[in-house]
Amino acid sequence: MGAMITGKSIFNISHKEPLFVITFDLILSKISNIQILSYMSIKQRILILFLLLPLLSFNQKNRKVGINDTLRYSLSMSYEAIVDMFYLYESFLEISLLGHSEFGQAIPLLKISKKSNVKKKPVLIVGNLHAREFYSSKFVLKFCDEFLFSLLTKDGIYKSANKIIEEYDLFVIPVANPDGLKIAQEDWEGIESYRALVDSIKRVGPYSDWKANGMGIDLNNNFDDGNFEVKHGHLFEEEPASQGYKGAFPCEANEARIIQDFVDTLIPLITLSYHTKGDVLFWADRGTHSYFKGLDELLNTKVANACEFKMARVSRNPKDYGAGLENYIRAKTKRIAVCVELSPPNDLVEQHPANMFKSLVWDKCKSMPIIYLEELSRLYPRYKYLFEP
Repeated sequence: MGAMITGKSIFNISHKEPLFVITFDLILSKISNIQILSYMSIKQRILILFLLLPLLSFNQKNRKVGINDTLRYSLSMSYEAIVDMFYLYESFLEISLLGHSEFGQAIPLLKISKKSNVKKKPVLIVGNLHAREFYSSKFVLKFCDEFLFSLLTKDGIYKSANKIIEEYDLFVIPVANPDGLKIAQEDWEGIESYRALVDSIKRVGPYSDWKANGMGIDLNNNFDDGNFEVKHGHLFEEEPASQGYKGAFPCEANEARIIQDFVDTLIPLITLSYHTKGDVLFWADRGTHSYFKGLDELLNTKVANACEFKMARVSRNPKDYGAGLENYIRAKTKRIAVCVELSPPNDLVEQHPANMFKSLVWDKCKSMPIIYLEELSRLYPRYKYLFEP
């Protein structure tokens, strides 16, 4: 059994850290109890890695990470799952650091792709923009694990995985708000020095209800979609708070700025931003709905029917809907973006129990990303003029 991996020991790394050193330390910590020595040279790392290659190849055959359906996934557990994927699925997976949170926690970026000279359509999948919504990152991680496994073997659940990867590159941000996730779970390891700051922020309810990032900014109210100044919402706060504060200016939150900059570079054809709760798709707003000429409605109707979700009405008032990631993408890149609220509503702020993830989310939604992409492929020839010169 490998050494326990924590967010502090694995992903809290300097931007200047050589990629090879990072990669080596991640792999070695997973397959041995060896304590990584900071003074180990590059040559020593190369020699050890060369000797371990047969073991790595053996471990990679016909195995998946196996995201546990009954556990509440902490940030450390999410990081560990990402590391597992790194050495199980190296032929289809690249992992990089998108950036760091306000408290210095890593925001990993996964790219699932197949090498090809053909230009692929980029897809973005995001989880855990809101701190307390741990179902969302767990769903994203489990989807990645099952999709990658399906690329390697016919035993996978996604039979069209190889066809999808011929057309699309999948970019995945499993945990967009690592500080908030840690706060919501009262997991202070690695952010101890920020405890006084967190305690000074207005808290609405217990820590488990925390929705904002570590600085008390709601990330999904902090994007620069052109409606930031009018955004108010029904839970509006004038100062940093555990929920309801949009920030002093667009992209004030480091996490929002990092993600927005990435979106501007990538221009994903479709973005699925996962949240909880509601079993509902927020798929269109008044300011951008007409641009898509019905494509957005066709896509989301297909998914809603297949997954037994509701489709929200087209959002009318930017005071309520503005400044979300999905709103930014629609307004600024003219691409499809959906806020997906996983799990049924229960009129409580408190999240559903971790051990109900399979019955409330996975069993009905596991094919959701696949349905979106298959339907988009079917409809794209009719609507390609919207996205291609």
